[in-house]
Amino acid sequence: MSHFREDLNARARALIASTRESVKRRGRTLAACLLLVLIGGGSAVLWHYFSGSLSEPAVSKTDEISQLTSTLKGLQQSQQDIALDVRHDEQMLQAQRADIKRLSDQISQLATKLDSVQNSARDAQASAPPPVQKPAPKKPASKPVVHEPASQAPASVTPEEKQ
Repeated sequence: MSHFREDLNARARALIASTRESVKRRGRTLAACLLLVLIGGGSAVLWHYFSGSLSEPAVSKTDEISQLTSTLKGLQQSQQDIALDVRHDEQMLQAQRADIKRLSDQISQLATKLDSVQNSARDAQASAPPPVQKPAPKKPASKPVVHEPASQAPASVTPEEKQ
């Protein structure tokens, strides 16, 4: 039974480790995506700024500032959304860990109870006297049944037979 408990605990530890790895990977992925968005947005703004000054007449500084401000606000909103997602994932991970711990504790309790029941059964079997086998009751020998032919009255009775 302890082997079952060890196997279950090992599986629970493996599940927790894989969940942690999943959250770490997701956080890294989100950070990488955010970095790419920031680099791409900055590059787009710089490209637009420099390409606009070369090919078009100068755009007013207020238009450029408003475009940069709107881009920056969009990036900040994306960053906040990602932070909310990460917090939500962390909360779910904590809830899963609590559930796994609770289930592991319940399984350990059940395994302990099962061990005690098995030990009690073994002790009871060891202390019980061996069963005495009674001889099977013998059936009395049956007498063979002889069937006699049914007696029939003779059709005519002679005087000699009457005597």
